[in-house]
Amino acid sequence: MKLISIYKKILLAFILYVFLLNTCTFLTTLNPKAFLNPFHIKTRTISVYHLVRHVVLVSGVAFREIPRELINEKAEHYSDKYGVDPDLVKIVIDVESKYNKFAISRTGAMGLMQLMPITFGDMGGQDPFDMDTNLEAGIKYLSIQLRRFNNTELALSAYNAGPYTVSSRGNRVPDFGETQRYVKKIMYRYSQVAGQD
Repeated sequence: MKLISIYKKILLAFILYVFLLNTCTFLTTLNPKAFLNPFHIKTRTISVYHLVRHVVLVSGVAFREIPRELINEKAEHYSDKYGVDPDLVKIVIDVESKYNKFAISRTGAMGLMQLMPITFGDMGGQDPFDMDTNLEAGIKYLSIQLRRFNNTELALSAYNAGPYTVSSRGNRVPDFGETQRYVKKIMYRYSQVAGQD
């Protein structure tokens, strides 16, 4: 009987933890899907840890909105550094995070460029909610995918779903609805910008 009581307490603590995690994720994006998501607990835990660490050690409680002009200026700098079209990068930032540097997705992707914790670490980043660090890591990762696939649609697919997913499907856009919508949305907006030049 005592063992059942312990299990109930553990289950209750877990449910409260998931609720708190979902609430934190929801508050960064105001996406209702984040509130109802029982999945991706590990990556969202890591993402929320990085957010809390950033708030405590760097920015303080005030979530100051950064002007788009400043983000675009930094994005252009890192785009030049890694040889990526800055117009494409700006569209990716808008689609991924809507220029919200504190965004955490329902899967745990973080910051302006919405990188997963492991990808962010692979790119050498320390603080995913620092604007410069996040932009540089995301643009560096996008440039790697552009060089690897030598095709913008496939690079965007790899950015969204992972390079292995694209490679394992014969170098085609994966048949995931989210990835297909993501690629179409960015490519449509990118074609509009290219048409203006």
